[in-house]
Amino acid sequence: MLIKAITDSERPDFWLISDPHLIADDLHDFGARFKKMRQTSAGKDIAYQDLALRAFVRKVVRANPAALIITGDLTFNGAKRSAERLGEIFAPLKEAGIALLVIPGNHDIYDGWARSFSGSEERRVAQISPADWKEIFSASYDLAASQEPGSLSYSVNLNPHWRLLLLDSNLYSSQFSYTHPMTSGGTDDGERRWLSQELVEAKRLGQDVLFFIHHNLYSHNSVVHDGFKLNNAGEIVQLLSQYPVRCAFSGHIHAQHIMSGWVPVPEVVSSCFAESDQGYGVVELTANSLSYRRHDFDIDNFLTAEEKKLPAFCGFSRLSEGSF
Repeated sequence: MLIKAITDSERPDFWLISDPHLIADDLHDFGARFKKMRQTSAGKDIAYQDLALRAFVRKVVRANPAALIITGDLTFNGAKRSAERLGEIFAPLKEAGIALLVIPGNHDIYDGWARSFSGSEERRVAQISPADWKEIFSASYDLAASQEPGSLSYSVNLNPHWRLLLLDSNLYSSQFSYTHPMTSGGTDDGERRWLSQELVEAKRLGQDVLFFIHHNLYSHNSVVHDGFKLNNAGEIVQLLSQYPVRCAFSGHIHAQHIMSGWVPVPEVVSSCFAESDQGYGVVELTANSLSYRRHDFDIDNFLTAEEKKLPAFCGFSRLSEGSF
């Protein structure tokens, strides 16, 4: 049976980041109100994220993986313009033949905090609807083997052997919001039926599965877990563990961590790309193995001479790895 896939390579690889939290440069002026808001951003580098992502795209293009996957919170405050700008920044991936696969985070869809900042003032701006998301990131959904009609969940065949399930775990309203985004996440009946059908289909085709979600399946931190672990995580883990799901990948807590060995399904949580060392993961696959390595982004090597005149980034090296 011919399977629609990103690549026919028997040893595909992909890169992975989470929580870039971009606010488009044209939504702020570095004025007083923006600076005050920036002080409450919990360590996220929102002022120069546009530059960091542009440099990162250059590194990805040079490395030429089969795909780059982003597990949510692409935007800082859910402004539609920020999502559009992120799409523009990552456009060179498509030109290089690298798939961009995204799922939303809790800050992306109908976020009542969507604002622009000018001087001492802030103004409401257009939020991202589910339809906007699919239009802006149409290149992701064009690669879908299946889409869940009631959410932004979809599946993609990385190659004939590996199926990627990207689940929209976020709780958001069905229209323009005036309230803060919901931190917690869960799945409804439609998503669970779709997920079950996808797992059955993957098993029928003899595929191994990788699972991507914004919220965590486990409590990775003794302090930060309420609202960060999926509300119905136990149900989803039980379902995943019945099938050949090799690993799950998530974000949300802004802390790098791996659970493997004593849990039913291994989970890799990616740190926040908008914070100091700008971590990214590299996953290499064969028909029988998966290896994961986490790196910090060496941004200085991918800045132009003009960009290096801007305030420097600082970070620290941190790497974790595992095989599942």
